[in-house]
Amino acid sequence: MKFDINRSIGWNLDNATVEITQRIHNGADCYPWRKTFALWPVKTIGGRWIWLRPVYKQKFWVVWGNGFHMEPHVEYAELFEVLADEN
Repeated sequence: MKFDINRSIGWNLDNATVEITQRIHNGADCYPWRKTFALWPVKTIGGRWIWLRPVYKQKFWVVWGNGFHMEPHVEYAELFEVLADEN
């Protein structure tokens, strides 16, 4: 895979199929599920693209691979996906 130098390291690692090994929900600048409005298309945790609808959003830190890189991550979900979420 060729790395895109204009994107973040996390974006390149995500496209290189490096797995998220740890999710940190109690760090700085983290927040639980909040209701917001998807003005632009967003991909939910269920894999669906939605827009122009209410959606829930959470922000947390993720560790990629063997713990060598950590960056903030945002997830979107619909109400039933939030209720079914195991985290």
